[in-house]
Amino acid sequence: METRSSTCVWSSSYEDFVSGLSILLRGTVQEKLNWAFNLYDINKDGYVTKEEMLDIMKAIYDMMGKCTYPALKDEAPRQHVELFFQKMDKNKDGVVTIDEFIDCCQKDENIMRSMQLFENVI
Repeated sequence: METRSSTCVWSSSYEDFVSGLSILLRGTVQEKLNWAFNLYDINKDGYVTKEEMLDIMKAIYDMMGKCTYPALKDEAPRQHVELFFQKMDKNKDGVVTIDEFIDCCQKDENIMRSMQLFENVI
């Protein structure tokens, strides 16, 4: 019974991985931005909170921070979150909605360039 449960979890994770990869490689800009927002919206309530964003940033910095020189400081994830919210939280209510996220991303040349990064890969 436990094996079946693990298989379902793995299968679901694998399907999520393949789906995400497909969106990143072949999706429209809108689909990519929706996918990115949903990555940050951990509890899937339609809002990204500072706590959710900090959890994601800590995970990314834990994974990548050890590979950088000079080493990243411990407060780097929190600083990143603060900058994100200054830029994205247009109405200053402490959460970022999908509309705020997409609007801000579409106005940022660097983000839009990165959305097209994989378009000619496959």
